[in-house]
Formats: sequence, structure tokens, C-alpha cells
Amino acid sequence: MRYLSFSKERRQTREGRRIMYVRKRGGRWLLLLTLACAGCRQSTPVEDLPGVRESLDAVGVRLGAVKSEHELTAAVTRQSQLLSWLKHSEREALGRNAVRFRSDAPTIVAVACPAKSAPFWLSDQGFRRSGRSIQVDGLSWEVHERTFTAGWVGLGVNGLDRTSDDHYAAFVRPATGGALALEALEVRPDPETAWRVVEAREGVSAASDRHRPIADLPAELDGSVLLQPAHDRRHAGVVAVGRIWKTHSASSPIPDQVSVSLGEDPAHRLVWSWRTSADVTKSLVRIAPAKFQTPEEDPTSPPELLDLRLVDGRSSTIRTSTVVNDPLIRRHTVVVDDLEPDTVYYYSVGDGSPERWGPWRTVRTGPARPKRLEFLYLGDAQTGFESWGNLLTAAYRRHPGLDFALLAGDLVDRGNERTNWDHFFMRAAPVFDRLPLMPAAGNHEYLDQGPRLYNSFFRLPQNGPTDLAPGLAYTFHYGGAFFAVLDGTSAVWSEAEAVRQAEWLDSALASTHADWKFVMFHHPIYPSHPWRDNPTLRKHWVPVFDRHHVDMVLQGHDHAYLRTPPMRNHQRVSTPADGTVYVVSVSGDKFVHDQPRREYIEVGRTDLSTYQTIEIDEPEGRLTYRSWTATGEIADSLVIQKSVVDDQRRSLVKGRQTSVDRLATPTDSPSRH
Repeated sequence: MRYLSFSKERRQTREGRRIMYVRKRGGRWLLLLTLACAGCRQSTPVEDLPGVRESLDAVGVRLGAVKSEHELTAAVTRQSQLLSWLKHSEREALGRNAVRFRSDAPTIVAVACPAKSAPFWLSDQGFRRSGRSIQVDGLSWEVHERTFTAGWVGLGVNGLDRTSDDHYAAFVRPATGGALALEALEVRPDPETAWRVVEAREGVSAASDRHRPIADLPAELDGSVLLQPAHDRRHAGVVAVGRIWKTHSASSPIPDQVSVSLGEDPAHRLVWSWRTSADVTKSLVRIAPAKFQTPEEDPTSPPELLDLRLVDGRSSTIRTSTVVNDPLIRRHTVVVDDLEPDTVYYYSVGDGSPERWGPWRTVRTGPARPKRLEFLYLGDAQTGFESWGNLLTAAYRRHPGLDFALLAGDLVDRGNERTNWDHFFMRAAPVFDRLPLMPAAGNHEYLDQGPRLYNSFFRLPQNGPTDLAPGLAYTFHYGGAFFAVLDGTSAVWSEAEAVRQAEWLDSALASTHADWKFVMFHHPIYPSHPWRDNPTLRKHWVPVFDRHHVDMVLQGHDHAYLRTPPMRNHQRVSTPADGTVYVVSVSGDKFVHDQPRREYIEVGRTDLSTYQTIEIDEPEGRLTYRSWTATGEIADSLVIQKSVVDDQRRSLVKGRQTSVDRLATPTDSPSRH
């Protein structure tokens, strides 16, 4: 009995262990099944997924809020790191919506790519290696395949970093065999890509934008539909190229970065530009003559307005993917015509929504006739925007009679990095929404991509040479003065461009009857820098200045102050009646510390930020030029006196623009250096 009892006990023990094992094993499978199901999500229909660029922008904004610039800069070069940060919805959009097509019948999709750069979404979508391959440019590309049911099919980006040298190609054929007509597929690529649909044959290109012939095409793919990508778009799925930045001045629905510029006829036309977030699409200026002066400070208490006008304009989006927390903004431009001369106007910019109007500001139109004129001229801002903003604000407050400002190029350090412009506008905010700004482009506005952002931020007179982008060279009259702005950067790079601008300027100067003539551009004719020089400009532009007796040439670029004596044919002359005065200045904090003694330097200063005021008393025929330091000290000054022939001349000046012989004597001229 004891033996039977013992045997029964052992059997019960073994059975219990078996049950526990089964339960444990079943529990393990249940756990695995539960975890697997936890990862299962209902796939979003391809046609409802956001676009690639929209998704990349959203990824950048989200990660920009929680990751440092250093972390993000490193991550955009490592796809594995970035993938680990993506949300499921982001990964799905990037993995299924670079190109999509619809078929009324089941299809087999084959994706060919180099083995080392297979797109991350192949495994997400269930693609498998087929064992087949093709040859492209002598390299073997693996073929991955999957069968899809009828309906929409979406394929993803080529990659999330720049490691891939090639863009995958996709082949589509019927799942039931036979041929598939090209027109049978409804193909919708991402708007920023350039896919083409062609028949797959031996020797056809794997790319739409260059010849990359396919060799060793498997029989299964011969005659299929080839979705042919642009090779140059192989990195279109990269969040950003290069260093990642965050702006400290992100856009919003409320207008900011407001600037006013003069139109071709400043007495009757002014132009407004400003920024908002991309979702604000309407561009409006409300404007009325300021019959009574009232404070501007309270934007919620509008001034007493009569004859209020609403003027609409246009807008466009600007994308800068390296600014991850604000990659897409909208710039607005409104041109207002039929204004009254020499009149102060109240204005406010917005989209018409009550909560989206900017504050009330005032601005003055130009005069219809010659009168007293005072304008501000600054050289390179470029770096040190905090101190530059203080200098600009001090100039505006010390000289309440200023009519407009000229900036001689290099407004920012890196002209296609938007954070530079955000900082520039932030520091200039108290001034350029009241004082019209007329800039020239410098070489730093051209860095990397040409003056793309510069041209987007300013709408300047459109009367320049026909072969140059509008706004890079232009002219305008203000009272009795003529102003021409040239594009020195393109002229330095191309002698033919220097000649074209010289011919255009020659014609413009020949047609003006203004008593005072000014030309502004970035690169100096007579350098203040120890070793820089611009002989092409000197060769082609100085004869034009001499022929039409330009009074002053205003420049930047060399980061040291310089004023020449009156010059003609590259030689010092006795009075401004016989020649042109050239000035180089800097308003930022980037300096050269050495300035060699040269014959053409009347006054030279180094390591000094300045602003310049130029005041013209038309009835008296007198120009007063002063260069000021940030603390309000005069660093340099000059008076040019033109003769007023008689009382009849005085009345003519007051009544209309005239041209008379000039007689001038220099006064208040500081010693050299």
C-alpha cells in the first residue's frame, strides 16, 4: 500500500508539474501575444497621410521643444537615432507617403536599392528580399517585393539622413501576371519630388533627372511600370541639412518683423513687409492720414481716424528646414499707392481678424518738391546685433527729423540662415516699422544660396536692370535728391555685370534733374581694408560717377571707417564742386584693426561703430554730413555748400526740381586719420 500510495503521489506531482509547465508556457505565449497586439495599430489610409515636408516640419518642431541644437544636429546625420525618436504616426507618414499610386487590381511592388541603404520602411510594410537583383552604374541593387491588394499603395522616403548615395527605384506589375499599362496607375508623388512613370526595359534609367541605365533586369520586371525618382531628391527625407538652429523669435499669427520701404515714387507710394506664421494667408494694411497726433503705444486704442483705407497685398511661405522650431513662415507684402505727399499716416498691418492686427504706427510719405531732407546711413550690421540695435535706436531718438535709412549691405552675417534675420528684425523692431528702410545687398546676403531670404524679406523699387533680380539695384527720388542702389556683389563676381549696371546707372543719372546725387552699394571703390580691393568696380563705375558728378558714394564691407577727399578720375581734387566724396562705414561690431595710410584717405578710423546723418537744406544749397558714435560724439563731419544763384533760384528750388552749376567749398573737414 505504501508503494502504491507513493507511486500515486509521484504521478500527482508529475501531473502538477506538467500543468504548471503548460500554464507557464501558455502564459508566456499569452504575454507575447499581448505585447504583439499592443504594437498593432490601424494603419491610416495612404491618401489621408500628411505630406513628407509637413511631417518633417512637425518632427522638427516637436523635437526642437525637447532636444538641444547639438543633439538634433547629431541626430539628423544618424537615421537610427532619429527613428528611435519618431512617433508611430510620423514614422508611418515618412514611410508611406513619398509617392503613392492607385491600382484597380492587386499588384506586386518591387523596390530595388543598394543593400547598404535599404529604406527603413521596407520591413515596416512587410517587403521581403526576392533573391533577384539589378545593376545600376555597375553596382548591384537588391530587389525587395510585396503583394498589395487593389487600392492605394504608398512608398516612403529614401532615408532620414544623407548616408545613401542612391535613390531606390520601384517596379509595379499585376499580381495575376501579364502587363500593366502605364495609364492604369494613378500616381501622386510628394509635391517636392520629381517622379516619372516609364516602362521598365533593359537600359532604361533608374533616375528621372540623369542617365543611370539599368542592366541585368530580371524577366519578372521587364515590361513592368517603373516609378522613376529624381536622383537629386535622394535626401528629401532629411529633417535638415547641416547644423540645426532654434530661433528665439518664432513666428505667430500676430504680425512682427514689420518694415516700411519707399516706393519708386515715395511721395505717393509706400510698401509694407512683415512676418506671420504660415497659416495666416491674408495680407492687409489699414491706413489713414494722421490729422491729429496721438500716442502709438497702446495698440488696443486706435487713433481718431478719418478716411481709413484697407489695402490688400500678397504673401508667400518661406521654408528654412534648419530652423527646427519654426521651419515655415509667411512673409506678407502690401503696396499702398495714391498717398498724399509729405503726410504722416497711421497704419496697422494684419489679416483683418480683430485679434490679429499689429499695433498702430506712424510713417511719413516723401515730399513732392525739394525741401529739407535728413537721412540715416549705416555700414555693415552683420554681427553684434544687441549693440547694433542700441546704436540704431539711439540714432532714431537723437534725430527725430529722419526721413529714411540706408543700409549699405551685410545686414546679417549668414544671409540664408533665418535665425540671423530673426535677430536683426528683433533688434530693429523699434525703428524700421516707423522709419522707411532702403538697403543694399552685401556679399553675406549672398552666402550659400544667393540673396534668397534677402529678396523674400524686402520689396524694393522694381526699376533696376532687366537682367538682375528685382530689388537688387534700384533708384528713387526724395525731394530734390536722387538715390541709386547697386548690387556690388554680382558686379565683383562678373565684370559683364559690372558693365551692365554701369550702363544702367549712366542712363538713370542722365535722366534726373535732381540737385543732389547719391549712390550706395556694398564693396568700396577705395578700400579701407588692409588688403581687399575691387578694381572691377573702380574701372567701370567711377567714370559714371565722374561724368554725372555724384555728390557722395556710400559703402560698407571693409569694417573700418573711411572718408575720402573729393575725388575725380582717382585723384584728389580741391573742392566737392569738382569731385565725389566716398565713405565706408561699419555699424556692427566686426572690425579690422589696421588701416594703412593711403593718399585717398581724408579721415580714417578703426575699431569704431558709427552711424551717419546726412542733412540737406535745399533752399540754402547746403549738405551737412556727420558720423556719430554710439555715445553721441561726432567722429567726422563735412559740409558741402552749393551756390544759390539769386532769389529767383531760391523760388525755383521751392517750386520745382532744377539743375544749376555748382560751386562748393569744404568746411569742418577733420584732419587725416
